[in-house]
Amino acid sequence: MGFRKKPLKRSIFLFILGFITLLCLVLSVMTYRTFNTSIYESYDRRMTDILNYVYSNIDVEDLSVCVETSVESEKFKEMMTFMDSIMEDFEIDFLYIVRPMMDRDPITVMNIFSADTAEGRATDPDGYYLGLILDDVYEEKDIITYNDALQRDTISYFKNFSTWGYEYTATMPLINSKGEHYALLCVDIGVEDVERAIQTYTIINIILIVTLGILFMIIFIVWMNHNVTEPIGQLEKSVVSFAMRSHEQKNPELLSYDDPHIHSHNEVESLANAVNQMSNDMQLYAKNILDAEGQVQVMRTKVSHMDIVAYQDALTHVKNKAWYDKIESRVNNDIENGTARFGIVMVDLNCLKQINDTYGHEHGNEYIFGSCHQICIIFDHSPVFRVGGDEFVVLLENRDYDDREKLIKALKDAFAKSADDSKREPWDCYSAAIGVSIFDATTDKTMNDVFKRADEAMYKDKVASKKARQ
Repeated sequence: MGFRKKPLKRSIFLFILGFITLLCLVLSVMTYRTFNTSIYESYDRRMTDILNYVYSNIDVEDLSVCVETSVESEKFKEMMTFMDSIMEDFEIDFLYIVRPMMDRDPITVMNIFSADTAEGRATDPDGYYLGLILDDVYEEKDIITYNDALQRDTISYFKNFSTWGYEYTATMPLINSKGEHYALLCVDIGVEDVERAIQTYTIINIILIVTLGILFMIIFIVWMNHNVTEPIGQLEKSVVSFAMRSHEQKNPELLSYDDPHIHSHNEVESLANAVNQMSNDMQLYAKNILDAEGQVQVMRTKVSHMDIVAYQDALTHVKNKAWYDKIESRVNNDIENGTARFGIVMVDLNCLKQINDTYGHEHGNEYIFGSCHQICIIFDHSPVFRVGGDEFVVLLENRDYDDREKLIKALKDAFAKSADDSKREPWDCYSAAIGVSIFDATTDKTMNDVFKRADEAMYKDKVASKKARQ
């Protein structure tokens, strides 16, 4: 009677082991996929913004002629300067324009322009020139991918290997007035470090999940032994003892069995006490759950605070690009509902790179902070966003929208006065290019339409100010 095919302790252990293993596997896969998706979605948004911004400053028709003739026009040279400035301002690996050459054997890619930093131009002033055939740079499958992207009318995203490394690429087709897809505007960001970070994050989380799973399994098994299996074992001993004493027993006086009444002092009472202990443990467990819920609520509050921090620029304490995107969704809804009434002020700081190079990034940060403070003082009733290293956006609504002309003049006067104040330190002489655009319900479909006009006005102001300083 002592033979047991499936001991209870072993069954419980195998079940918990299987459950914890499955739970760890599911949580690990979910962690990897969620983090991986989040990372690449953020890269897609950033690269799309860069492509749209660069595209808005390209003369598509003039560039089409340059590609066909392999002759650089004045606008082409201006585009080169502009794209080089983008390489200075944004943390990207490559910014370039290419054309897949599918009619060559073997197929290859023609370089139209490759942007570079000032340091890169200093070491290689000619760089990759217009019309350069990039043989042995791309594999055939990657050239086909570039050509497929060229035939589309939308932005494409893909990973590719080249002699420059493993890159994540976003491409935008350039289409002339004839409808010809003649080139690709591309931006690359290296993904090796990103994927290494994803792997490291995933491994750390897997170790944490497995550790917690093992800890839970140990605690659960100890608890089960104390509250379930041991009491049942005591009951089993009592029953087996009775059976052994009863086996082939012919003397009725000797057929004794300790009656397991709940209130009697025997093995069943021990089991009853164990069940009662389990009830107490369940109460304690429920209390722990409630305490855990309280901790979860505290954590939710902390997460909410972290969300606020996530939408705030660390240096200037104004809203960042992520919050601007959320505001853009709200404004676009107002435009669809016909209730939109707003304007956009685009501010791009002048001379930041010069201050960083001459006096150091610490003073460069002081320059950014002081300039932002000046903007916030003028537009104290409007949200201010830092959308780039030296770019700020002000959304004019309500009172500031009504007083916009007075406020914009005040901002320009404040920057002009600061820039001309010879008594100040160079990093306290704030200067900026300013562009303004007002929403027009007859032409603007989205907030981005207004933003583009403000950005163009700001760029014109920056060009004019550079000429004035020369």
